[in-house]
Amino acid sequence: MPMPVVSFLEGYDLSGKTIINFSSHGSGRFGESISDLSKQVQSSYVGFGFEFEYSGGRGMEDEISQWLALNGIRER
Repeated sequence: MPMPVVSFLEGYDLSGKTIINFSSHGSGRFGESISDLSKQVQSSYVGFGFEFEYSGGRGMEDEISQWLALNGIRER
């Protein structure tokens, strides 16, 4: 997990909050980021993450819509 994210998590109390992770990458994917995040915010709910390559791709809009729905987030 990037150090700025770790610093942010250390500086704020996110108890009882829902955290939905997303990440762009060149090819590295999430790695251990989700499990590291869950350890940092044990009193919060960590939803289903979304990762995508920098180039995006053709189905990006549909993939984001599906990800939001999976996490119970309505689009406007």
